[in-house]
Amino acid sequence: MAMINDSVRVHSSTGKAHAALTEPAGYRGWWSTNCAIGPGVGRESMLYFNKGGTPVSMRFRIDAIEDNRIRWTCVAHDMPSWVGTTLEWKLAPAGGDVDITLVHDGWKDAAPDMVKQGWKHFLASLKSYLETGTGEPW
Repeated sequence: MAMINDSVRVHSSTGKAHAALTEPAGYRGWWSTNCAIGPGVGRESMLYFNKGGTPVSMRFRIDAIEDNRIRWTCVAHDMPSWVGTTLEWKLAPAGGDVDITLVHDGWKDAAPDMVKQGWKHFLASLKSYLETGTGEPW
């Protein structure tokens, strides 16, 4: 299996980063303006967006919400290769900053380049959202 492993250092508190990765307003601020985020472990989150004229729909089960870790499993996606993959966000305080690491694991083949590039965009969007209040969600 292949994985995407990327990180970003953000001038923000761990608590604010945690909220951006667990609350509906957070996800709407940096990932998808059209989403329904489940209210806790065992619930599901749904995200929808339009990528270059192509609608994208995805659904995730929330597996873990801890102080330093959030984990989701993809249970439905317009791209079948996503189903069964996991998103794990790890938060680590770094002085007055926070290091946010994303591991998107469970790909049966090599992780698609467009997904890798998409995560680069969304990590930059998350950083901007946390530092300025404005991200670049789709």
